[in-house]
Amino acid sequence: MTTVPRRSRLLPVPAVALWSDQTVRIPHLRIGPDGVYHEGPENRDEEGQLWPQVRGPQTGAPEYAEMNPLKQCQAMERLLCQVGMGPATRTEHGVLWVLPRPTGSPEDPDYDWDEGVTTTEPPACLFHARVSAHQCPRLRTRGHVAVFVRDTELVAVEGTYYPPPPTGARPIKTVLPIDAPDTRLIVADRLVRRLRAVTPVDITDRSPARGALPCNRRTREKDR
Repeated sequence: MTTVPRRSRLLPVPAVALWSDQTVRIPHLRIGPDGVYHEGPENRDEEGQLWPQVRGPQTGAPEYAEMNPLKQCQAMERLLCQVGMGPATRTEHGVLWVLPRPTGSPEDPDYDWDEGVTTTEPPACLFHARVSAHQCPRLRTRGHVAVFVRDTELVAVEGTYYPPPPTGARPIKTVLPIDAPDTRLIVADRLVRRLRAVTPVDITDRSPARGALPCNRRTREKDR
């Protein structure tokens, strides 16, 4: 479990973070000719992709290194801010993303924006971008790159693949193109977007965010 810094308690917890009192559960599955399914209510997205269940209340300690798969799906599908789950900031330059700074290692090469960068990190709003950079362990330890993205496409799904019978093979973690037929045999963990055509922005400069409102402000006021 990720230790929660004292200062983090003063900041909003990202909506996509999993809490220590929550568990991600995959019910007993059946594998049929049309894919994986289980009895009872299922979590399926707009494309019919099966997702796990998240059990338990949002209590305990936020585990910033772990994402709630259902919240990640919602944020990536609808381009919602990963902190407030309201609309991510969108300008004439595109949608705002805050990503880990590349290290240049073979496992994490420098970003090639011409080819496109893939990510499972949902976007952000300007108001919450600093929170995202501070709370996310990868962003906090490695630094961040903030960009507006004009071309963002859902390209893949990460999850657990269940080979159809009679192979007898064990389930494996994998990533498949989102339009691949075998995604019907995956219980998803993450959606993946490819980001192209970017404009860098410095979120440490207060001027771009001056006057920005929380993306979920209307929701909070409506709930009062």
